[in-house]
Amino acid sequence: LCDRRQRQMCIRDRMINNPFTDKSPAEIQSCFADRNTEKDLADAYAVSSNMFWWTADNIDDYDEDTLEYRTVCAVTDGWAALIDVYQSRIFAILIKEGIRIPETAQIHVLLPFMEQNGYICHSGWWYPENE
Repeated sequence: LCDRRQRQMCIRDRMINNPFTDKSPAEIQSCFADRNTEKDLADAYAVSSNMFWWTADNIDDYDEDTLEYRTVCAVTDGWAALIDVYQSRIFAILIKEGIRIPETAQIHVLLPFMEQNGYICHSGWWYPENE
């Protein structure tokens, strides 16, 4: 429990500076709807992925038969669906570049794309390189 709480505190400290923490998946999708560069796509993927993991980390805070649990699950599902949207768009770009997308371990093709667009992956979280 202590390790989990420490991890949550680190996550919340990191996310507190994220301007999107008060946005829903639909609001993020709308925010990035008119942005079409690869950097914009990397930004949208990073935000969606980080928000998914941040929200998913809260699921264990609630009993399964509560409204709070069902609400957090629904929000987490919304972030997961948005991740799929952006990941599909990234993979479409990579396929056009001749990169084969593997069935498993897709992080190996996603990571170079994200790095080229200014992100590093640390323990499953996407951080801008300049942080």
